[in-house]
Amino acid sequence: MERTDYLVKEKLTAFEEVTERMMRQTMEALIFEGIIDITPNDSRWSFIGKTTEENIVHYSCEADVKWSFGRVKIAKNSIRREEEPCANFYIFLEEVIQNQLIGAHTASFIHELLETLAKDNQFKELQLDRIPEEDRHYEALESHMTDGHPYHPSYKSRIGFSLADNYAYGPEFNQEVALHWVAVNEQLTDMAVSSENSLDDIYKLHLTEEDRSKFNQTLRENGCGDKKYVFLPVHPWQWEHSLPSVFVQQRINKDIVYLGTSNRPYRAQQSIRTLAHRDSTEATYIKLALSITNTSTSRILAHHTTQNAPRISDWINHIIQEDSLLKRERFHILREVMGVSFRYDKLPSIQYRSAYGMLGAIYRENVSTYLGEHEEAWPLNALLLTQRNGESFIQAAIDQYGVEHWSDALIRTLILPIIHLMYTHGIALESHAQNIILVVENGLPTRIIIKDLHDGVRYVPDQLLRPDWAPKLNPEPETHRKFNRYSFIQTDAVSEVRDYTYDAFFFICMTDICFTLERFGLSEKDFWRKCAQTIMSYQNEYPEYKERFKMFDLFAEDALIEEMTKRRIYGDSELYFRKASNPLLLARDTLA
Repeated sequence: MERTDYLVKEKLTAFEEVTERMMRQTMEALIFEGIIDITPNDSRWSFIGKTTEENIVHYSCEADVKWSFGRVKIAKNSIRREEEPCANFYIFLEEVIQNQLIGAHTASFIHELLETLAKDNQFKELQLDRIPEEDRHYEALESHMTDGHPYHPSYKSRIGFSLADNYAYGPEFNQEVALHWVAVNEQLTDMAVSSENSLDDIYKLHLTEEDRSKFNQTLRENGCGDKKYVFLPVHPWQWEHSLPSVFVQQRINKDIVYLGTSNRPYRAQQSIRTLAHRDSTEATYIKLALSITNTSTSRILAHHTTQNAPRISDWINHIIQEDSLLKRERFHILREVMGVSFRYDKLPSIQYRSAYGMLGAIYRENVSTYLGEHEEAWPLNALLLTQRNGESFIQAAIDQYGVEHWSDALIRTLILPIIHLMYTHGIALESHAQNIILVVENGLPTRIIIKDLHDGVRYVPDQLLRPDWAPKLNPEPETHRKFNRYSFIQTDAVSEVRDYTYDAFFFICMTDICFTLERFGLSEKDFWRKCAQTIMSYQNEYPEYKERFKMFDLFAEDALIEEMTKRRIYGDSELYFRKASNPLLLARDTLA
C-alpha cells in the first residue's frame, strides 16, 4: 500500500507548517458552519476577503465536501490569494475575518488564533522526529499528543499562558511540574469521597510524611492552631497568577495558608490541568482548577462538579458491575474518587464572581489499575497522530493486521459500550477522543476505558433504565449557566441525550478516525457502513429495547451538532447547533 506523504516536497519550516494548518483548519470550520460564503467551482472553491480600504480580494482553495456529516476538507497548501499561494496568516486574518465578520467576539477569536499560532510554533520548533520507543506507554504518550483539536481553529490558544508558561506547563514539553499546596479552613471547603476510598489513603499517594510534617510546621509558624484545615493541591500557574490576589482577604484571615510544594514530580496530561505522578502508577491523577481558556472553555472547576464527581463515578461503576454486556466487553471507567472545592457561596457577590471555580481538585484513578500484563493503553487521539517524520502512529499496527481487520476490531470496540449505555441505560457520555483510552493487545484494539465524567454525562432522569440507581447530584447554580450554558447533566429532552453522543463521539471522534483510515485505503462509505452494521447488529441482539432505539435514534435526520466556531465569534448569548447529513443514516440505507 502506498503511504501518504503529508509534507510538501520542499519541507516547510515549523512556522510555515503551523500557519498553513491554521488557515486551512479555520476555513474548514468557517465554511462548514456557514460563517463564510463560498462559490464552489468543481474542486476549486472561491471566497472573498476585504482590505481595510474596502477593496475586494479574491481567495480560493481546493476543497471537498466529505460523506462524513458534510464536513469540509481543504487540500494542504491549496489556499491562494489573488492566484498566489497564501502564506501570510496576518493578512488572511485581517481580510477574511476581521474586515468581514461582524460578531461580538471577533477580536477575541482572532486573539485566540494568534495565541495558537505562537504556541504551536513554539512546540513545532522542538518536536522530535518520532516518538521514542521508551515513551510508547500511556503516561508518556499523553505528552506526545501534540496536535490539539482536529476541528477547532484555536486548538492551542491557552489564553493566560505566556510562552514561558506554555513551555513550563504545556504537556507537549514534558517538563517536571511541582504541585503546590494550600491549607484551607475546613469550614470553607466541601469534600466528596467515593464509597471505596478514604481521604487519608488518597493523600498518602501524593504526600510523603516529610511533606505533611513540613505543611503542619508551616501552619504552626503562622499561628493557625485554632482552625482545622484541608490540604488542597493547586496548579503552580494558578498560584502564581490568580489565587493570591483573588483570595487576599482569606489569606489575611488565615483561612487560606500557602504551604509550598510537595516533593513528588508530576507531568501534565494533554488536558493541561490534569497532572500525573511521574514515579507512581498507583497514584491518582489530579485534575486542578486552571483559570485559562483553551479551545472553547475556561478551565475552572465548578464547585458542583467536584462534589458530583465521585457520585457519578460510583453510579456508572455500579452499572458496569451489574451489566452483562459491559462486563463481557471489559469496559471500565477511570473513577473520580474524590472531589474537593472551596465554598464560594460563603463569599460576597463581588468576590464570588472573580473566585468562582478557581480553587478545587478532582482525584481520578490511574489507568494502570485496569491494565493486564499484555495490554497497552493509548490515548485514542494517538490514532490521528502523524509524527514529524511523516509516519502515522498506527502504521505498524495496520501493516500487521491490514486495515479491514484492524478497523473492524476498532469500530466494534469503540461503539458497542457507548451505544449500549445510551440505548439501554439512557446515559450519554462526552466521548471525544481525549476522553477515551484505547486498550490494545499486540497492537489490536480490544476494549476502551472512559475518563472525565464529572460533567461529561447527560441523561433524562425518568428515562434511565434504573432511575432508582441514579445519584442525587448537586445542581448547576444559575451563575454557572452564565459561565457555560453548554455544561449540564440532566435534561428533559431525550434528543439532547442522543445529540451528546452523536456530536462528541460520531461527528468529531469517529469522523476524524474515518479521515485517518482513509489514508490507509478504507473509504468513508466503508467506514460508516461498518459503524452502521455494528449498531444494527446490536439492535438485532436486543429487540426488547426497540422503543429506546427510536427514542435515542442515531439514524435520524434531525440530530444536531454544536457549531463551535460560531460560539467563539458570536458568544454564548444563544446556543449554536445545526443539522448535518447523517453518515450513519446514509450507510444504513446502502445496507438495506
